[in-house]
Amino acid sequence: MRNYLRPTIILVMLALMLGVICLSSPKPKKINEQIIFDIASTYDARIIRDTYGVPHIFGETDADATFGFGYAHAEDDWETIQDVLISARGMSSQFKGKASVATDYLFDLFKVKEAVEKKYDTHINTDTKAVIKAYADAINLFGLENKDRVLDGVLPVTEADIVAGFTWATPFFYRLDGQLEELFTSENKPEVSPWQQQSNMNLPEAVRGSNGFAIAPIRSDDKHTRLIVNSHQPMNGPYAWYEAHVVSKNMNFAGATFPGTPILVQGVSPDLGWTQTVNAPDLVDIYSLEVDNIKRPSKYKLDGKWNKFEKSWSTFRVKIWGPFSIPIIKSILWSAHGPVLKTPTGVYAIRFAGLQEVGAIQQWYDMSKAKNIDEWKKAISQNGVLSFNITYADKEGNIGEVYNARMPKRIEGVDWTKHLPGDTSDLIWDEYLSTDKLPQLWNPSCGWLFSANSTPFKITDPACDNNRSDYSNTMGIEERFTNRARRSIALFSSDSKISESDLLKYRSDTLYDTESELMNLVQALINTVTEDPLVIEAQQVLNRWDGDTKKESRGAALAVITGMRTLGYEYIKNEQEPIDMLIKTAKELKERYGRIDPQWGEINRMQRGDYDLPLDGAPDILRAIYADRDGISKSGVMNAFAGDTHIMYADWNTEGVLDLKSIHQYGSATVDESSEHYDDQVEMFTKGEYKNMPMYLEDVIKVKTRDYIPGKR
Repeated sequence: MRNYLRPTIILVMLALMLGVICLSSPKPKKINEQIIFDIASTYDARIIRDTYGVPHIFGETDADATFGFGYAHAEDDWETIQDVLISARGMSSQFKGKASVATDYLFDLFKVKEAVEKKYDTHINTDTKAVIKAYADAINLFGLENKDRVLDGVLPVTEADIVAGFTWATPFFYRLDGQLEELFTSENKPEVSPWQQQSNMNLPEAVRGSNGFAIAPIRSDDKHTRLIVNSHQPMNGPYAWYEAHVVSKNMNFAGATFPGTPILVQGVSPDLGWTQTVNAPDLVDIYSLEVDNIKRPSKYKLDGKWNKFEKSWSTFRVKIWGPFSIPIIKSILWSAHGPVLKTPTGVYAIRFAGLQEVGAIQQWYDMSKAKNIDEWKKAISQNGVLSFNITYADKEGNIGEVYNARMPKRIEGVDWTKHLPGDTSDLIWDEYLSTDKLPQLWNPSCGWLFSANSTPFKITDPACDNNRSDYSNTMGIEERFTNRARRSIALFSSDSKISESDLLKYRSDTLYDTESELMNLVQALINTVTEDPLVIEAQQVLNRWDGDTKKESRGAALAVITGMRTLGYEYIKNEQEPIDMLIKTAKELKERYGRIDPQWGEINRMQRGDYDLPLDGAPDILRAIYADRDGISKSGVMNAFAGDTHIMYADWNTEGVLDLKSIHQYGSATVDESSEHYDDQVEMFTKGEYKNMPMYLEDVIKVKTRDYIPGKR
């Protein structure tokens, strides 16, 4: 018996050894730390932290200043930046486990790495490459100085990592995830959205909003030019705004950006400024393919001929526990249309704006360096930024707005909103419209314009708007008209001389328009015939409510929570039965507060660090605040997670001199709970106040709290 067992034991031990070897995650390459320190020493950057900890970075060259910016960014938000870098390598599963498998597969399916390798040298100029490298070098320096916070294998960070992050993430801003969602089952939906709040693609729509306002001298009471930068984002995570000010001999720009991003993607210089709001053009097409074998397709039919799929492989690892992970190998198919997905309902090819495009970083960088409207428009004409409405103003009194998109040039007469037949090459587009073909409005005689995630044909007084009939249906331009747009038109159109106080009051308006989706729902609930005493009581509360969401308001809690539960966070589609949600909300409010009409501020809260404060505002309000609609069920309050976040107010006087103010919902130390700047702007934010943003060294010095050189404290 012993003789038989011995070889068996040996085989088992060998199998275990092989298993350990196969399942052990690869050890990271050894880093030459001295090289990283030597490279860091070649930069000349100075970081000055102001009263609120906001970094003002000064450098001789753009690369010098960006190096300082990258270092400050890492100081304030290292863990988030690290997470973004992992995603930008298609390695989320190796660090996070099986929940990220579909995400890593999509990363490989879209051939992000290949795009960066192929286009980095030809599509990004020398100056921009220097900036990208400087940011990566700063991340590496900080990582070496703080090894206890760095995951194995993250360092060294390369320029390719930074560009891959842009290439991977930007298509999801225009809701590519929504187009892909139907092609996945609930078990394999990828975590790809910039607004990810949950573990799959069933995410709140809430933060897919933003506001922007520009007022020309002809419409202001004092002949000033004014701009409001008010992009709505999550308050935490990889798409939360980070505020900074970067200065070199070529650039002086204050604004905000996202973790892992080496430039400020919106903001203000002494000469001009812009803000961006999410738009929803049709930039995605899905083709149904006829294949030779539905289970194991190797060919697809196009123009009457069978063509072989281009085949490659997706390889990544999935964390099990500790240092162990499973290697995964999956096939990748591409057709002439683009990447291909095999699903339970068929085989589909995807074609979308931004597929393997790397130009966004170049365009945003050039926009931030522009000194006048002509230079800024030249940067816009690159068409590297895939989407967004962009609202502009400058010290010369120019204002404008572009319905920006990398818009496919499609043939007319086709319903591009539906799945397309994949057997004809006539439907495979290869070109894009130039930016001068996009809806845009410059220096309207009305003297003002705004953006609030609505149709681009209602952005100022009706007499000055563009006409929808002038633009092709192939663009798929949205027709949506948000409450924020309704309120903007109502407020600004009736004001012939808009003052500073007017503009700031309108920006933080707290009312729902009587024709808004929520107020229509409220009216329908009031008119519902019922004998239920609780519903009757709720109807009386709703009937008294005036649509205001100030923190003192009674009725807002019942209306807003019912609305979110019924129509979703953006009040777009029916998700639940209205009466059922009204009853649910009324019961919970009465149980928690002893009444169904508590003050809105008791529920709508900003909880951060040592602060727990009431908030004005609600979803799709100009004072946009989004909070967990089921917060009452969980904790009795709704803590804000998105909406108004980083806001800027720029004012150029008649001499072209800039006065700039800003606010961040939390503070500059986005992840460091021990820092005073973790929550030092919370109280101002809840009160609707702003802080001054100095733009020149002599003014920054007056408010400095720290002054240091990266790596040399």
